[in-house]
Amino acid sequence: MVVADSGPLIALARLDLLRLLPDQFKMVSVPEVVFRECTHYGDRPGARAIVRASEAGLFTRIVVPDAEQFAADHLLDVGESAALLLAQSRSVPVLVDERKARRVASLLGIPTVGTVGVLVAARIAEQIGPLPPIFSQLHQFGYRLSDKLIQDALRRTHEA
Repeated sequence: MVVADSGPLIALARLDLLRLLPDQFKMVSVPEVVFRECTHYGDRPGARAIVRASEAGLFTRIVVPDAEQFAADHLLDVGESAALLLAQSRSVPVLVDERKARRVASLLGIPTVGTVGVLVAARIAEQIGPLPPIFSQLHQFGYRLSDKLIQDALRRTHEA
């Protein structure tokens, strides 16, 4: 099981790869506030795909109380906070890309995985094609991936 934050959901939705999540994690939970962040503006990239994924049962939406206070305490947004709280309460990893949220997760002992980690696992399992064109798409969408992260991913998939 994994709890997903908005960044990876949007990235995978824009890549049309949300289907990878239940394959890799069996159960995927999305805090309701994260779902609303992703879909509130239906014309934003990825929003419709996330709604369709929810309707298809690819993930379960869960209301997480006290996320606002956690957000204030840790200087995170409410979606990231809800994802961290839910992951912590269930002792499962959190799917999050934002660096500060990953640091807070680490301090709390919550394992993290990011969009690139999902893509690497999918590539190793031969569920997707080569990573360089996917990374190029993410770059075109405005996602910033460090050169080190890309090189590590390509090495792990024997594409470097």
